Parts: sequence; C-alpha cells; structure tokens
Amino acid sequence: MKRNKFFRLLLILGLAALIIPLIFSCAKPAPAPAPAPAPAPAAPPEPPQVNWVIQTSETTNTNPFNVELVEMVRQVGLRTNGKFNIRILLAKEIGIDRGEFPDALSKGSIDMAWLYTPVMSGIYSFLGVFDLPYLTTDQTSAFKVEAAMRPMLEEAIKGAGYTVLPNGFHAWLPQDLLARNPIPNLADLKGLKIRIWRAPDADLIKALGGEPLYMPIAEVYTSMQRGVVDALNTGPQAMVENSMWEIGKAYYAIRLEPSGAWTSVNDKKWASLPAEYKTILLEEVAKYQKRIMDKYDKEADKQKQTLADKGIKINEPTQAEINAWRNTAKAIWTTWAAKDPKNKQALDIATKALGF
Repeated sequence: MKRNKFFRLLLILGLAALIIPLIFSCAKPAPAPAPAPAPAPAAPPEPPQVNWVIQTSETTNTNPFNVELVEMVRQVGLRTNGKFNIRILLAKEIGIDRGEFPDALSKGSIDMAWLYTPVMSGIYSFLGVFDLPYLTTDQTSAFKVEAAMRPMLEEAIKGAGYTVLPNGFHAWLPQDLLARNPIPNLADLKGLKIRIWRAPDADLIKALGGEPLYMPIAEVYTSMQRGVVDALNTGPQAMVENSMWEIGKAYYAIRLEPSGAWTSVNDKKWASLPAEYKTILLEEVAKYQKRIMDKYDKEADKQKQTLADKGIKINEPTQAEINAWRNTAKAIWTTWAAKDPKNKQALDIATKALGF
C-alpha cells in the first residue's frame, strides 16, 4: 500500500515537471510585430507659375536702359524654367503715364515699375533733392546721394503699398542742351525759350534770363521746327531717339542733374512671391543695375557721337559759363530747403555725402 502511494507521488511529480514549463512558455508575451516600412518622402511642391509686368516710360526696348531690363527679365525667366515671367510695358502701353506709376503700383494695377525721382519728389518733397540743378551732375554723384538718402526714402514709403528694391536704382544719362542755333553765351539766356521738364531747372533758366517751357518730349520736334522753342534740355539718348539732329545745330554739355529711377514692386505681390523667386529677382536686378552703371559713360559718348555724325556741333561750356550756372543754382537749393524741414534735412544729407 505504501509502495502504491510512493509510485503515485512520483507520477504526480513527473507530470508537474512536464506541465509547469509548458504553462510558463504559454504565458510569455507574443513577439512585437515587425515595423512597417517608412513612407516614401513626399515630392517637393511644383513651383507656381507667376506672371508679372514692369512698367517703364521708355518708348522702345532698344533704349539703352530698356536693353538691360530686357536682359534682366530674360534671365529671371531662364533661371525659373519659365515659371516666373515678367513682361515689360512701354510708355502708356496700358494708358498709365509715369506720373501715375506710384499709384498704379500701390493698387497692384502693375506689379513692378520704375519710380522716377521727379515723380517721387511730387509725393515726398524731400526727394526733390535729386532735382536740384548742379547738386548731382553725373552718375557717381547721383549714386552717392541715393545711398545717403535711402533710409529716409524707405521710412517715408512705409505703408505706401510698394517697396524699392535694393540695388535697383539707376541714373539717366547727362541732361544737356540742344539748340536750334549756337548760343553765344550760356551765362546769358535772354530771349531764349528752352524746353525743360523739372521745376528747379525752370528756376535756373529764368535766373539766367531765359524763358522755360514745360513740354512733353514728343512735342518738342515740331515746336523747335516752328521756332516756338529755341532749345531743349534732355539726355543725348532722347535727342537721338527723337531725331532732334534734324532741327538742332548745337549741343551744349551743361550736365544738369541726371535724376534717376528706383525699381520697385507692389508690397502684396512681393509678399506672395516664393522665396526662391525673390532671391533670383534680387540677384538679376543687381546685375542689371551694374550693367547700366558700366555702360553709362560709354553710352553717353556713343549717343553724342551719333549726334556729331549727324552734323550737330558738340560744345563744352567754358569754366566761366559753368560757374555762372552753378552759382545761380545754389540760391535755388537754399530756397528749396527753406520750404520744408525735411527738405533741409535732405539737402544736408546730400551735401555731406558729396563732400560739399
């Protein structure tokens, strides 16, 4: 009997030895599932198509300034694979005159424009510093004044709806005189009717005894033909483009202020432009500014040579004549500065930049 109990106990213990490991092996947690494969990276979004227009007051794309603008917009298109296209609008192509560019740009009727210093001075009087005769006389002096005036300009246009781009300023070619007949003494303009396009220049012509006449360049040819105008003030490229050699005889390199223009963009259009396009546009604007700067003197000489080849006599004023113009001009600076404290501030900034 005792033996049977012993064997029964052995049997129980043996079965327990088999069952207990089986129980523990079944209680182990199931292995973790294999990780799912990582999703393929999303393709970068396709750059958007952007179509802009830039407005100038030039009449042809063969104008020496527009030639460089054409290259600028071409490069922007190439570098964006045709995704960012800018079309150049010539003078009044969509019915907007240059005096209306700031308002049209602010409203977004145009995306970019050249904002001209004489036009901007009608909005912000202190910018009339660029129109003061014999303050700036060439590209170098115009750029010195522009760099010094840039903080004042940018502060003034905050909230105007447009932004002037860095490295987007350029100056016109020298503003000289073309006369129907030789002028015996430039220091004495008595009896001469001279076409001008800026108010301070009118004051200068009056002070020298002449009669200033405001007139669009398109009307000057027939006016000079009929003797309504004796001479015109403009740059040599405008004289060539308008065939002024046919009605003029004598060119005088008086070098009135060249003025200039800022390449500007509508604020909302600029804010919505992809960062990549902004970078490309800024780089190409800087390049076209440099191309214009590099060709400035060569272009002036080229246009004057064209006039000379057409029979125009190119005259350099005597030092006494230039001094008469400059000394007369300084009184105009003082009168202008007294009209507004900001005018005075601008004149102080400009004269300091020029080392006066």
